[in-house]
Amino acid sequence: MHSMDMQSAVIARLPVPDEPETFKVVRNLVTSALLECCSVDEFEAFKETSVIQCVTEQAHADLQAFALKDPAAGRDLVFIARTYTSYSAVLHYRLAHWIYNNTAAAYGAGGQCLAAMISRRGKMLSGAEIHFRSRIGARFIIDHGMGTVIGETSTIGDDCYVLGGVTLGARGISGNPSSPRHPTLGNRVQIGAFASVLGAIHVGDGAFIGPGCIITKDVPAAARVQVKTSLQVVLEP
Repeated sequence: MHSMDMQSAVIARLPVPDEPETFKVVRNLVTSALLECCSVDEFEAFKETSVIQCVTEQAHADLQAFALKDPAAGRDLVFIARTYTSYSAVLHYRLAHWIYNNTAAAYGAGGQCLAAMISRRGKMLSGAEIHFRSRIGARFIIDHGMGTVIGETSTIGDDCYVLGGVTLGARGISGNPSSPRHPTLGNRVQIGAFASVLGAIHVGDGAFIGPGCIITKDVPAAARVQVKTSLQVVLEP
């Protein structure tokens, strides 16, 4: 049996923690992130809302998707939740986005400030920066996410997978418009490490963008984009 086949067989036999246990772990992580960034009085007020339940449900779905797609984790949801910094980035985004969307009436600029503080905590823990105003669908995965940046007006569909060093950014450096200036990704889009997707462009469902690509035009559904070069330089001693 090949080594990868043996690894897959071992992973398939590993026990999977039951869902109530993993849901409780995620709930505790969401609660800790909120407590870290708000006052006791604010936390007591948030306990009267659905924030912890809603964010836990979203983050738990992200966790389940991660466990299914990452063989290195051995299907261990608790291990991912407690130790994967890239998962922590997504969990903090879910919390910050909920706070931003649901506290404007009660807190005004204070809600935006709290959302930004939660985002900052996620960035410090993970090295990935996800703007709290970006819109991200269900079951989102960032893997090895150090250096990944997702800009403010980015929109990401369901079941997308992004590796480290990816930028979903604007075309300009300064003087960018306040209107949508970041990419829109469809469902099931995969983006390889250190790729950049720039501008208000659209990437269709099921597209695959390989490592190191720089994308500035629309990508059709199910397309594969890869860097190709015939140039190889050999330096003789």
